[in-house]
Amino acid sequence: MTGHGHDANALLERRLQELSEERRRLAMIIEGTAAGTWEWNVQTGQMRVNARWAEIVGYRLDELEPICQETFIALVHPDDLAHSDAALEAHFQGHSDHYRCLLRMRHKNGQWIWIHDRGRVYEWDGQGRPLWMAGAHADVTELQMARQDAADMRHRLQAVVDASDEVAVIATDTEGLITLFNTGAERLLGYAASEVVGKLNPGVFHEPDEMRAYLAPLADADGHPPSVFQALTAQAQGQTFSRQWTFLRKDGQRRQVRLSISRMDGADGERIGYVGMAIDITEILQARAEARLAADKFAGAFTSAALGMALVSLEGRWLDVNDALCRILGYPREELLQVDFQRLTHPADLQADLQLVQDLLSGRRNHYHLEKRYLDRDGNTIWARLSVSLVRNERGEPLHFVSQIQDITGQRSSEQRLFESEQRGRITLDAVADLVLSVTLQGRIEYANAAAVRMLSGDGALTLAGHNVKDVLALTTEYAPNSVLDVAVLLDPDSNAVDLHADLLLRLGTATVPVDLTRAWLRDDEGHVRGAVWVLRDDTQQRARQREARHLAEMDPLTELSNRRGFEVHLQQAITHVERTGQAASLMYIDLDRFKPVNDTWGHLAGDAVLWAVASVLRHGVRDSDVVARLGGDEFAVILSGCGPRRAARIAGELLNTLAALAIPWDKAVLRIGASIGIAPLAPGMGVDQAVAAADAQCYRAKALGRNNVQVQGLTADLPPEDGDGG
Repeated sequence: MTGHGHDANALLERRLQELSEERRRLAMIIEGTAAGTWEWNVQTGQMRVNARWAEIVGYRLDELEPICQETFIALVHPDDLAHSDAALEAHFQGHSDHYRCLLRMRHKNGQWIWIHDRGRVYEWDGQGRPLWMAGAHADVTELQMARQDAADMRHRLQAVVDASDEVAVIATDTEGLITLFNTGAERLLGYAASEVVGKLNPGVFHEPDEMRAYLAPLADADGHPPSVFQALTAQAQGQTFSRQWTFLRKDGQRRQVRLSISRMDGADGERIGYVGMAIDITEILQARAEARLAADKFAGAFTSAALGMALVSLEGRWLDVNDALCRILGYPREELLQVDFQRLTHPADLQADLQLVQDLLSGRRNHYHLEKRYLDRDGNTIWARLSVSLVRNERGEPLHFVSQIQDITGQRSSEQRLFESEQRGRITLDAVADLVLSVTLQGRIEYANAAAVRMLSGDGALTLAGHNVKDVLALTTEYAPNSVLDVAVLLDPDSNAVDLHADLLLRLGTATVPVDLTRAWLRDDEGHVRGAVWVLRDDTQQRARQREARHLAEMDPLTELSNRRGFEVHLQQAITHVERTGQAASLMYIDLDRFKPVNDTWGHLAGDAVLWAVASVLRHGVRDSDVVARLGGDEFAVILSGCGPRRAARIAGELLNTLAALAIPWDKAVLRIGASIGIAPLAPGMGVDQAVAAADAQCYRAKALGRNNVQVQGLTADLPPEDGDGG
C-alpha cells in the first residue's frame, strides 16, 4: 500500500509539472501573438483580462480595475454593440461555433481602433445556460484601414472609368469573359453593362467580314483560325496593341474605332486579364474624307473657273494662278508666278488696294471687293472686279489670300454708253410697268419712271426727283415684315446686301407687294461709283409659284400630310416658339400596330387605304393649328402647340379610341388597325433629332407594354395640372 501511495504522488507531481509547462508554453504563445485575452462570466458580468488586452486600448491593467462587462460596453463604439450582441446570441443558440465580431473600441487617446474579437463558451451551468466564455482581442486597425483604402481606391478608379464616357473601357478575364463595361462602352456599342458583363466575349463587337479576313492568315496547320480574343490578346503580351477596327453596335450601326489592348497583371506578375480602350473615330474619318473632297473640289474649281483666280502670299507674290487669269493679264503661267500683284496694279489704284489688304490682316474686314485697273503684259489697261479673302489657320494666323479677278473692261464700256444714252432711255423706261429709280449714293432720287411715280406718290404726282429715297420707298423682308430695311445698305458698293431676289417686300400703306430688285451701279468719267439704278418688279406670281413648289416638296403625296422634310421645318419652328414665349408644346409619335399583316395579306393598295384613313382620323382629331405629318411607312407625328403632357395624353387617348373603332372595307373584308403612341414635351434648346428621339422612345415603351396604349415622358399619376394646359 505504501508503494502504491508513493507511485500516485509521483504521478500527480509529474502531471502538475506537465500542466505547469503547458501553461507556460500557452502563455508564451499568447504573448507571441500579441493578443489580448479575456474571460467573461456571462451570468455575473465578471471579466478577467490580460495586460495586453488593456494595452491594446491604451491603458495599464490597474487603470481599468475593477473590470466587468460594463468596462467592455463603455469602450465599444455604440454603433457596434448591436453587432456584438447579435453575434453572441447566435453563438449562445448554437448557430455558430465561435463568437466573432469586428468592432471599434475607444483608445485612451480618444481615437477609435478596430478590434477583431473572437471567443467561445467553455462552461455551461446545470440549466444549459452559458456560464464562462473566453476569447482574444486582436488589433486589426492597420489591416482595416488598408482594406478601406483599397475599397476607396476601387471606388475612385471605378468613378474615373465610368466618367470617361468619351472612351469605351472594356476589361476581361484571361478567358475573354467581360468583367467591366463602362458608360463610354455603353454609349459606343449601345449595350447596357448588365447585358454583357459576365455574359459576352468582346469578339462579338467586331465586324465579322473584317475579322475573317484578319484571322485567315493566322490559321493553324489544320486550317483552324484562332478566336478574335485569342488573336488580339496574343499581340498584347509584351506591349499595348493598337489598331483601327470596325465595331458593330447593338442596333447594327457600324462605327470606326481606334482600339488599344493591354495585358493586366496581378501583384505577383501573373496575368489576370486584359483591358481594351476604344475611341470612336467615325466622325473624324468622315471629316477627313469631307476635307479631302472639299480640297479636290476647290482644286477643280480653281483650275476650271471662268474667272481669274489666284493664291497670293502675304508679301503679294502669286503662289498659284489659273488659266483664266493668265489669259486676262496676257502672261504665261511660269512668267506670271515670278511677279507680284503690286507691279501689275495701275499706280492710281495701288494705295486703295494695299489699304484694304491691311484691313484684312488686322481683322477689320473678312473680305473686300474692289474695281481696279491692271496692266497687262503689253501695258494695256484692264478693268477688273477684284474679290479678296484671307485664309487663316486654326490658330487664327493668316496664311495666304484667295483672289477672284473678273475682267469688266467691256462692262465698263457698256456702263459708259448707258450713261451717255440716259436721256434717250428715260422715254423707254416710262413705258415699262416696272419701277425704275436712279439714286445717288446719298439716297437722293435723280430719276423715277412713270410707274414709280404713280406707285409711290399716287395718281397726279409729277416727279420724285429731289426726294430722299427712304422717304418715299419703304422696303421690308418676308422674314421680318415689321422691320423696315435701311436702304443705305443697298447704296453701299462694298456691303453684302440682303438677298434682293428671294424675300424683299414693298410696303404700300397697310399692304405689302413682293418685289424683285435689280441693281446696277452708275459711274462717273473717272470710273468712281456715283449712284445706282434700281429696277423693282412685281414678284407676286413668281413667289406664289415658289411657295407652291416648296409646299409640294414638303407634302406626302399619299396622305396629303406634311412629309418628313416639312415636319422637321415645323418642329424647329415649334421649338423656337417654346424658347421665345415659354408656352408649352408637345410632340406625339404614332406607330401603327398590325399594319404589316395588312400589306402582306391584302397588298400595298390596301395598306395605302389604311394609311389614308389613319391620316384622316389624325387630321380631324386635332386642331387646325396643330401639324400632322407622315414620317414614312406607318409612322406619323403630331406637333401640338400650346399643349402640355396631360392634355396631349388626353388627345392621344381619344385618337386611340377613334383608331380602334376605325373599320376600312376592302374586298369582302373589313380592315382594322391599332396604334402605339409616345409623347414628349418640347423644351428650349432641344434639337429636332433630340425631340423626335424622346417621343420615339416613349412610343417604343408603349409597344413594349403591349401596344395600343399611350406613354408620356415625365408624366406620373400625381403630376399637377400645367399652366395653360386645361387641367
